Amino acid sequence: MNLFSELSLLSQRLLFVAVCLLVLACSNASDDYDITGEHHNLDSELRVLIIGNSYATDGTAYLAELMNAADLNLMQIGFYQAIIGGGGLQEWIDVYEKNETKTYARVAGKLEMKNKGTLGEVLAQQWDVVVFLHTSSKSYKWETFEGNIDKLLAIIRNSCPNPRLRVAYAMPWGHTATSTPKELEGNIACARRLAEDYGVEIIPVGVAVQNARNTSMCDEHYLTRDNWHLAYGVGRYVAACTWYEALISPFAHHTVVGNSANHPITSKEAAEAAQGARPVDDTNRILCQRCAFYAVKDVFSVRTDIESLK
Repeated sequence: MNLFSELSLLSQRLLFVAVCLLVLACSNASDDYDITGEHHNLDSELRVLIIGNSYATDGTAYLAELMNAADLNLMQIGFYQAIIGGGGLQEWIDVYEKNETKTYARVAGKLEMKNKGTLGEVLAQQWDVVVFLHTSSKSYKWETFEGNIDKLLAIIRNSCPNPRLRVAYAMPWGHTATSTPKELEGNIACARRLAEDYGVEIIPVGVAVQNARNTSMCDEHYLTRDNWHLAYGVGRYVAACTWYEALISPFAHHTVVGNSANHPITSKEAAEAAQGARPVDDTNRILCQRCAFYAVKDVFSVRTDIESLK
C-alpha cells in the first residue's frame, strides 16, 4: 500500500471516529430537549386503542391539535377510544364477557381501523398499544386492582394478535387539594406495581399534572374544572402533552417540547366550565410541555423546579 492510500485510509477512519463521537455526544445530552425541525413520517404506523373513562377524554381532547402542529403524517396514526363513565377494570371486563357492542371513536389521526363491535372483535386487530384506565376513586388503592388486573390483561394480550403489543396504563391525578397527597402517592405506587410486576407501560398524566400544580399555573381549583376533571385549557393541555410524549415521541423522534400548538378557550368550553379554564398561549405553552416531558422522563417522580429550568 502506498503512502497516499495509507493517508486516505487514515482519513476515513478519523472521520468515522469523529462521526461516532458526535452521535454519542448528541445522544448523551442531559436535560436538553431533543427538538428537531423535521416532523414528518413516523418509523411505522401507530395504532392505539383506549378503553377507559372520562379521564381518557381529558387526556386526549387536545391530542389532535398537537399532532397537527407537529406536521405528522396522520395517515400513519390512529387513536381510537371508548369510555364508560366512572368505568374501571371490572366494567371493561364486563363489557368483554357480555359481548357488548360499542363504537370506539377515532379521536386523533386518520389511520382507519375497525371501530365498532364487541371488545373482543375490536381487540382482534394489529394494535400497537392498548391503553386502559381505572376508576379514579379506586386507582390509588391496590386492593381494587387485585384479581381484575390479571383478568383484564389476559383479555387484552390474548385477544390482540400483534406479538409486539404494548399495554399501557394512564395514571390519573389527585382530585382536590385535601385528597391530592394521599391519592398521588397511591396512584404512583399502583402504577409502579403495574410496571414492575405486570410489564405495563405508564402514561404518567398524574405526575405531569402534579408538576403543573407545582408551578405558577396552579390556581385554587388545582387545574380542575369540577374538583375531579381537568380544567379546559392548561389542565387538559398538560395531559395531552403527556400522552404525546409517552406514545408519539418515541415513534416520531422528537419531543413535545417546542410544539407550536396553543389552545384558546373555545366558546363551548367557556360555557361549560364551572371553574379553572385558562388558555394555553405563548406565555405558558412551553411550561406545560415541560411538565409532561419531565413526567415521562421519570414516571414516578414529581418535580417542583420545572419553572426554574432553562
